[in-house]
Amino acid sequence: MNQKLIVPEMALVRSESVRAIINSLGIAKAAFFCRETMSQSVDYLELKEKMFGEKSAREIYEEVKK
Repeated sequence: MNQKLIVPEMALVRSESVRAIINSLGIAKAAFFCRETMSQSVDYLELKEKMFGEKSAREIYEEVKK
């Protein structure tokens, strides 16, 4: 099992995510959600450490597959 892990382009992920939120919540609620979540500054390295610790990308991928 020597598969390459392909990381999607962030712009595509962001676009798909916003479309899914709009489809699920409607445009007004989606706008409020985006304003509240996207306008906050986040320390992504700290968040990554809290969520994944020392796990490798492969370990995270295997957990997501489950």
